[in-house]
Amino acid sequence: MKLKNLLTVLLFSAFTLGAMAQHKLTQKADNAFQKGFWNAAIENYSLALKREKDAEIKMKIMYNMAQSYAGAKEYKNAVTWFKKIERKGGAFVDTHPEVLLKLAHAYKSMEKYEEAMNSYKAYSDIRPDDEQGKKGAKSCELAIRWTDKPTRYKIENVRQLNSKYDDAIPAYANKRYKEIVYQSYRTGAIGKGDNPVSGQAFPDIYTAKLAKNGKWSTPAPITGDEKVGVNTKFAEGGPTMNAKMNTLYFTRCKNFDGKVKKEKSCQIYKSVKRGKDYAEAEMLLIGNDSMIVAHPTLANKDQTLYFVSNMPGGMGGKDIWVADFDKKEKKWVNIRNLGSDVNTPGDELYPFVHADGTLYFSSNGHVGIGGFDIFKVEKLDDGWGPVENMKVPINSSSDDIAIIFENEAERGYLTSNRAGGRGRMDVWSFNLPKLVICVEGVVKDKKTKEILPNSKVVITGSDGSNFEAITDETGAYKFCLKPNTTYQIQANNDKTQTNKFGTEMDMYFTSEKALVSTIGVEDSRTLVQDLELERIPDSGIELPNIEYEYNKATLKPSSKLKLNTLVDIMKENPGLVIELGSHSDFRGPSEYNRNLAQRRAESAVNYLISKGVVKERMVAKGYGEDSPKVIDSSYVQKAYFGTADAEPTAKDYSGVDGRTKEKVFASFAEQKATFVPGVVLNEAFIKSLKSNGLVQCAHQMNRRTEFKVLRTDWKPGETALGDGEKK
Repeated sequence: MKLKNLLTVLLFSAFTLGAMAQHKLTQKADNAFQKGFWNAAIENYSLALKREKDAEIKMKIMYNMAQSYAGAKEYKNAVTWFKKIERKGGAFVDTHPEVLLKLAHAYKSMEKYEEAMNSYKAYSDIRPDDEQGKKGAKSCELAIRWTDKPTRYKIENVRQLNSKYDDAIPAYANKRYKEIVYQSYRTGAIGKGDNPVSGQAFPDIYTAKLAKNGKWSTPAPITGDEKVGVNTKFAEGGPTMNAKMNTLYFTRCKNFDGKVKKEKSCQIYKSVKRGKDYAEAEMLLIGNDSMIVAHPTLANKDQTLYFVSNMPGGMGGKDIWVADFDKKEKKWVNIRNLGSDVNTPGDELYPFVHADGTLYFSSNGHVGIGGFDIFKVEKLDDGWGPVENMKVPINSSSDDIAIIFENEAERGYLTSNRAGGRGRMDVWSFNLPKLVICVEGVVKDKKTKEILPNSKVVITGSDGSNFEAITDETGAYKFCLKPNTTYQIQANNDKTQTNKFGTEMDMYFTSEKALVSTIGVEDSRTLVQDLELERIPDSGIELPNIEYEYNKATLKPSSKLKLNTLVDIMKENPGLVIELGSHSDFRGPSEYNRNLAQRRAESAVNYLISKGVVKERMVAKGYGEDSPKVIDSSYVQKAYFGTADAEPTAKDYSGVDGRTKEKVFASFAEQKATFVPGVVLNEAFIKSLKSNGLVQCAHQMNRRTEFKVLRTDWKPGETALGDGEKK
């Protein structure tokens, strides 16, 4: 079937050459060609070419025959003849560069996109002002891109509905979506005689039902009066049903053979279902005798009719129009064109309105990858949104038309003459498999890599969603995610230990936030994101280089920046209660040192409060010289410089009382040899040191600020040490 069978000559604008002084075979072929009767044209041009002697006329015959093959969708033969003309045409191609454009179209239909782009470029070089060449090249680029990365739709030929003849344009015929009606050219049709466009009989409307076992019944013509019912000797097709599924709307074309002069070429009819049969068909009064009115679809509870027409006022070619039903007058009124947002100078055909209001249609005017592509466009308050191509695999290098959806589900049927069918035009099913994107991982101890079962994993989406789960005995978790969403994932552990206050506390800090995104993910997959928890130590955790003004409790600006790390920890662990302890060296009176240390600890607490940390979650404690530092593994380097991989430089020590390390501190080698793990920096140890540099290092390490975790189960309204207790 030709895409334009129902609309005959008006759905194909063939390039017609000037009159030829030819013999009768050529004239007969030209007559068929002008009417779009491709089979008849090919047959007669083949015979005429063998008899023609004039080189110029032979070239014109070859050109029209190539176009006829293209019209008949026999693209391989079309390319063969277009290439012959390109090689031999010479001046003919110079005066008719459309040969290159049509050759490019044929290449594209065969999915030979590189060859097509070369021919489009050659045409654009000759006709730079014609957008067809640029548009064609763009369509090839899109075809390559979309073929390499198709959408998730799955397409399958419905072989039980198709035959070696053309089967096309399905519509649902019951509310359970288990029955369809569609047009078919198969044998047994009432429309007798050969259609010279396709060499097939005129189409009738058939029906088929889907059984519980998933198989379709044998398609059969819908029944009714053969003279006034639905199927007659003329061409019927393009069916659709009303909302109640009891009235059939369809297109009837009466002048396929060119003999009927006074009848409208193609018009919309409707027929009410009476039991298994359909009643007398009634023509809708839209347009006049010279207009095409076809391809109906209903929307808005049957109060709105979308259809295709070539009536005046359109954008060119065949356009999609819309009309409203006047209940009082019982007729269609307010007939209007959908405008340039949808329609183009090309042809827009086969409208379908989705349950969500989206309009789907076929077009050869918008940029596509085939002859006709399927597009969609959303209805806006003041018009229509941008037209979107349905891409591969809904569209192909062939003609893809007449899509329908099963209510709001992402499945339905379409018509295509792509490779893999039984006939040239077949009914294909499509569906969009559910997109399943999950994230899974294991929660581990950051240091030991030990698996941590019974850990709580919380995931928060950019859409406001929030989920949590407990890891199993293998420490594993799994969530399924929404498309086009970004997620933050964190874990904490429910294992507890009893601290010195007698409070059960979590052993681990909340993990760092992991980011996982499904934006742009178009295929089902499982992402992997492991999470690591850092164990909370029994002893205090030093905050490196928290410095104060000399002999004061005022924080230096650099110290405030370093305290921001603790702010983040407190916000990420909302149940955490800490003690901020400040320590001094033993020089000076003990009581003075404790008081100074207390003020310094309170200064740090006040800074955290200014950053939004609730004061009831912190305890300030001034230890003074009472708790000297105990050296742990790699402490000297890690505590002050954040690394154990490289020796600090003089620059790292600068700024201490305006002096460099050479004047204040011992060398790094001396420190490493002296301050070994387990050493307690008490007064006796420091006084035993042999150099002033080592003494200064020890005093510096004792002057520190630490935080200890007191509990992890704090809740708003409680004091630091528990509800009802005093700080």
